[in-house]
Amino acid sequence: MTAPEPVADALRALCAEHDVSPCAVAEVGSRAWGYAGPASDHDVGVVYAQPPAKYVVLDGYVPAVHGTFDGVDVRAWNLTRFAELLVASNPTALEFLASPVVYRVCPGFDALREHALSSFSPIDAYHHYRSLAESGREDAASVSTQLHAVRAALYARYVLATHAFPDPDFRAFLDAEAARFPDAWVEAARALVERKRAGEGDAAVDACPDDLFDLPSDVAPDAHAGRTVERERVNEFVRAAFADAYATV
Repeated sequence: MTAPEPVADALRALCAEHDVSPCAVAEVGSRAWGYAGPASDHDVGVVYAQPPAKYVVLDGYVPAVHGTFDGVDVRAWNLTRFAELLVASNPTALEFLASPVVYRVCPGFDALREHALSSFSPIDAYHHYRSLAESGREDAASVSTQLHAVRAALYARYVLATHAFPDPDFRAFLDAEAARFPDAWVEAARALVERKRAGEGDAAVDACPDDLFDLPSDVAPDAHAGRTVERERVNEFVRAAFADAYATV
């Protein structure tokens, strides 16, 4: 998919400011999650490489960049840092791989996505989403904040029950998995999604059903661990992506 002009401008600004070469680019916010409103900005994830010399000098390696470039929120990771996150089954990196709105890919991207999304550690993903749900619940006074907390709570339950990675598109997830949850939870989630899509993200909202957030903190590692993203499979991607980014260097 061709990147829209604001995203293309942001990528050019990122490259100029940090001397990096984008390897993969995808939406990682509301446009990927299925609830962008009329005024929603772009939230873009980027995996980048740096020139070879940057990796062998002091202070040359930039592990990550997070900032606003030409009005676009950019969360970017060096190939090496992204590899570390994937091996640790970091759900933020996994959501980037699973994004349904992808603007750029590099050699090995599709194979890495297939491997990582089927090999991540369920217990690590569960605790990530559980933590987001619990912290978000405390500040869930608006449509946007409550939606993020509800999304995290339902994803935590889904990962724990299936050991599969949830669809980042929350509307699509609700359509496919509604039967797993009580009707009241699904109705509350869908109402929040539609209000966010209508541009009411900052509007006040009533509390969601309390039991939605009753997520166990103690889960049996033996039942929910045992898988891992393979280091060598990730290294294969890093080598291929880097070679493509600097093929003439």
